[in-house]
Amino acid sequence: MPSPFPEFETAVRFLDKQLDAIRSVLEEFPEEAIWVRPGEGVVSLGNLVCHVAGSMRDWFENGLARGDWIRDRQLEFDRDDGPDRAGLHALLDETRAHCEGFLSGVTEGNWEDDRRFRDRTLPVREVLWHQVEHVAYHAGQAALLRRLTGGLIPRP
Repeated sequence: MPSPFPEFETAVRFLDKQLDAIRSVLEEFPEEAIWVRPGEGVVSLGNLVCHVAGSMRDWFENGLARGDWIRDRQLEFDRDDGPDRAGLHALLDETRAHCEGFLSGVTEGNWEDDRRFRDRTLPVREVLWHQVEHVAYHAGQAALLRRLTGGLIPRP
């Protein structure tokens, strides 16, 4: 990645660490429980993975790179079935690879440049850190779903 300055490297490392946490939960989750909601108004792990992928693409392609990708955010939450474990892994991996193209355009020189996204103005730095925070939040939800729906014992 051609953007080797410390804060950027830290943000990308944190982002990838949280994506790995979601992948880890997905890997051990029972296949038959991936699209099970633990309660009314609660998302499944499948919904969560679709939402994380949609949000990353939206914020990096549209927010960071000023693209025009059309996202169906509500479908991420409403769907009751979808890709199996392998398909969800592929979705995360393909989304991360796709976003690499936009992240590779971040430099120390444009780190504080403003981007207009969702009716607000944010510097490039905040676009990236927002996604780090967002993915970390949902990694925590995935860990909870691991116990609620997946029936898996707590990790030491």
